[in-house]
Amino acid sequence: MKNKGLTFIELIIAVFILGLIVLFLANLFTTSIDLFFGKAEENEIFSNAQIILDRLARDIRQGREVLYLSTNTLTINLSTGVTHTYSILVGADGKKYFALDGQILAGPIENITFTGTRLDSTYTSNLREIRFIIFTLTMTNGMKYSSNVGLRADIPPSLGGIVITEIMYVPPTKDKLGNNIGTADLQFVVIYNNTNNPVDLRGWKINGNLFSSSVTNTWTLYPGKSAVIGTVSSNLINSYNFPLPDYALYIKTNSYGLGSNGIALNSNGDTVVITDSFGRIVDQVTFSPSWGGQPGSTSGQERTWYSMVRKSLSSPSQDASNWTNSSNLNFMAIQGNIFYISYCLMPKLVITEIMYYPSPCTKLRWNVSDERMMEYIEIHNPTYSTISIGFINWFNNYNINYTDNPIQTLKSGTWILSPGSYILISGSAPGNILDYYGLSGINYAVTSQQGLGPSNGQLPNDSFTITLQEHRIAVNNEVVKPVCKVYYNSSMGGQPVFEGSTQRYYSLELKNIGLLGLLYDPSNFASSTKICYTVLGYDGKLYYVYGTPGAKNSVSP
Repeated sequence: MKNKGLTFIELIIAVFILGLIVLFLANLFTTSIDLFFGKAEENEIFSNAQIILDRLARDIRQGREVLYLSTNTLTINLSTGVTHTYSILVGADGKKYFALDGQILAGPIENITFTGTRLDSTYTSNLREIRFIIFTLTMTNGMKYSSNVGLRADIPPSLGGIVITEIMYVPPTKDKLGNNIGTADLQFVVIYNNTNNPVDLRGWKINGNLFSSSVTNTWTLYPGKSAVIGTVSSNLINSYNFPLPDYALYIKTNSYGLGSNGIALNSNGDTVVITDSFGRIVDQVTFSPSWGGQPGSTSGQERTWYSMVRKSLSSPSQDASNWTNSSNLNFMAIQGNIFYISYCLMPKLVITEIMYYPSPCTKLRWNVSDERMMEYIEIHNPTYSTISIGFINWFNNYNINYTDNPIQTLKSGTWILSPGSYILISGSAPGNILDYYGLSGINYAVTSQQGLGPSNGQLPNDSFTITLQEHRIAVNNEVVKPVCKVYYNSSMGGQPVFEGSTQRYYSLELKNIGLLGLLYDPSNFASSTKICYTVLGYDGKLYYVYGTPGAKNSVSP
């Protein structure tokens, strides 16, 4: 039988089939290559993400505190003392990368964001309150990874809220009694517990100098209280009008100076570092003379010295604009005709309560015609010292706002304010505060003028600054200095509430005397919460009057 070859049609069909097979194999090969490289790229993206996530989680867990936080940048201080910054860096190829301390660590990435939260998971921008970091990483393939990591679980959350609030680094040359005291023994540093937790200060240090003894017999710094740190040989209670234990601890170190290596703090600026019992930095500040705390004058008949005080608890310690001179007149010592004046710690006398918008109805049920008859301020002695505020003469006295309005006449009790005691002050408008408020057994005095307000009139019902001044004269050298100034406005408290025929009136009370240098911050005031008296007036209205005249404030801890 004769073999036949492929016909032309069969040949075309065979070629076509072979072409289909080749095309199929080619597509299969291309797909395999694409899958291979796609998988490799995906693996690389995942690997980069893993590097970033692992590094952040590890470092944040070791974090002691957040130093800086913005949408795309995080700076934290680790428990080892090392500081790291994490951010986005654009590479030479124009792509974005994850950077550690300015060096590319992994990427490229699409974005990374950081957010801080408190222990209760609420968001905060206050660096000292941040205990958790939420970070969200977006890779170039659109994949997102998010994590919430806590800063070092074994660190008590209270540490971030122990802050330096005052530094006396150029102290007066004499103490409150006019004695010559060495510079180092008049220097001090104040720290404040700005948390909700008590803190044990045993084992803590200042510039490496150990807290060695507590003069106030406790090492526990409670929330809202301060601790004043002095040298081993200091006697700050006798040197200054020193705050009572209700407001501040007195801690001595084991060294003769508060500076590094146990020397005195430098009068031209220095660094103060507070560390806890584990050696971890709690707060620190490096300051220069321009920040505050320099004397006004150290020669002549009037010589003044100032501590450097913090303005805000929420602003950073290492911020020059957050510090200034103290305005608290702590003592005025007189030798001959020379006045030695020190502004620091807390005022020797503190205005703790103001009734500036009083009820028109007295406890006796009848209404007064002049608000001045019901207005009062309360003065408190918060120190270990015994202080007389008695009127001696027109050149030696305490006055309210003006030298022609001295506290002149004692109506009840004594001029001598023992530590922790109070005296109520009103104008000399007709009437008697004691009867009007139903008070007895308290210290009470009136000024020479009828009112406590501007031009010796009534206190404004919206805003005003009340100034307690000390007026002294020595060998023809006359000095008038504000002991303390209290600014109030209606948003701080003390405003009445009217509910039909029921009217409620409130005094404005100081909340926390333990703030020392920040004593008169507007946030440290509130309306009284304690009823002084309730009365149904002859006018048919029911009056509730809240206040604590002559006693501890209702809003104080």
